[in-house]
Amino acid sequence: MKIGTKLVLALALPLISIVLLFGYLNLRRSQTLLRQELTREGRSIARIAQMAMEDYLRDRQLEDARQLVDELTRYERVLGIRLFDTEGRLIYQSAGLEPGPEVDAADLQRVLRERRPVEMHRLAGSSPVIAFILPLTGAENVPLGAVQVLQLESFIDEAARAARNSIATITGVMILATAIVILLVTRVSVGRPIEQLVRSLREVGSGDLRARAPAERHDEFGRLAQEFNAMAMRLEASQRSLLAEQEERRRAEARLRNAERLASLGQLAAGLAHEIGTPLNVIGGRADSLLRKLGDEAAGKSLRIIVSQIDRIARTVRGMLDFARLRQPRLAPTEVGNVIDKVLELLEQRLEEGRVRVEPRLPGGLPAVLADADQLQQVFLNLATNALDAMPQGGTLRIRAERIERTHPERNGPPRPFLAIAFEDTGAGIAREHLNRVFDPFFSTKDVGKGTGLGLSVSYGIVKEHGGFIDVESEAGRGARLRVFLPLETPAAAGREARAS
Repeated sequence: MKIGTKLVLALALPLISIVLLFGYLNLRRSQTLLRQELTREGRSIARIAQMAMEDYLRDRQLEDARQLVDELTRYERVLGIRLFDTEGRLIYQSAGLEPGPEVDAADLQRVLRERRPVEMHRLAGSSPVIAFILPLTGAENVPLGAVQVLQLESFIDEAARAARNSIATITGVMILATAIVILLVTRVSVGRPIEQLVRSLREVGSGDLRARAPAERHDEFGRLAQEFNAMAMRLEASQRSLLAEQEERRRAEARLRNAERLASLGQLAAGLAHEIGTPLNVIGGRADSLLRKLGDEAAGKSLRIIVSQIDRIARTVRGMLDFARLRQPRLAPTEVGNVIDKVLELLEQRLEEGRVRVEPRLPGGLPAVLADADQLQQVFLNLATNALDAMPQGGTLRIRAERIERTHPERNGPPRPFLAIAFEDTGAGIAREHLNRVFDPFFSTKDVGKGTGLGLSVSYGIVKEHGGFIDVESEAGRGARLRVFLPLETPAAAGREARAS
């Protein structure tokens, strides 16, 4: 059962009771007032009949008296009139009293004897009447007889019946109007807000936590909608937090698996480097010795090729050793600008040969970072070398440094201050599908023989040991930008970050 129907039923019963009670009281009061008015009216008619009959009987005008009786009985509320002589015998009665209610002989004799009027309530068939008996006297107070006037009371019942019908009609109209008003009000003020709230609850229950209930109203439903929206917002925030935690857990598990894989790979690299390094040194030494002793041009060319390939293998072995035996950084206040200057000095000849223009933008007053200068030089050298390799036809290498507030991508917490050093080239760029693999060991997009795929892996490990991170932005054919973020922390905080990582 809907709430509107319940309200109609809940209000209809009290309303009917109240209307019936007031109707009953009003009916009783109306009946009393009508009975009093009827009595006064009957007395007036009886008094008029008394005075007229006394005049007619004194003048012996009996026919006029009869005409008066007939005239008065034509009035709808007068049932009839009787005339009696001094002995109580009936002289004349109106036609409506044949047969009519008999006269109480005792009352009639009392009126004739005491000459005082009498009033009584009688039944004429099934109709109630008021009977008035008044004495008739002539000159010098000579008795002439009596007159009886019968006044109908049935119209009181008719008035009561009409009043009851009116009360029933008014009650029905009031109940109908009340029901219509309640149904309309509940539909607009209760039904619609509840439907909107139910719809929003259904959407939230189906998983759409962005659902909101309209809260424009300034009543209880408006406050309920506001509380529902606040609950939905909290649920949505909890969902986002849970999803973020799940994503962070997924990344942590991926990092753990990657760390385990890299640890195994590092052990393998260290073993291979150790096993390859010693015979490689022997082969390289013998090849150099033969190259110095032999004078054969053809043999010398072959030996030079052997020596160059041995150098290439040696570089790969050193990269594997660097990757497998990444040492703990020796932190000290370091000016990044000085480290970059040394890197550019080391690459000066290659920059000229490759027709690469360098645009350093290192503003003065940059804060010092707690870092290992030698390891930072290795990182910057790897980044600059990769940029040069990406521009075989020449281009521009832009180096920028700035202080910035960022949130560490692998740690929770508020944004923290970092020194960001960006290396941006105008080379071929990195394909979108390769961006997530640039820091994987032995991954390289360079031609065979031009890279080991360990430079960025070693660089990322060094920066991570310093409590920082590296991000990559690139599009194929539009160059690449790699930014190194080094934390600006106190020595104790930096040490904690390095140990935690």
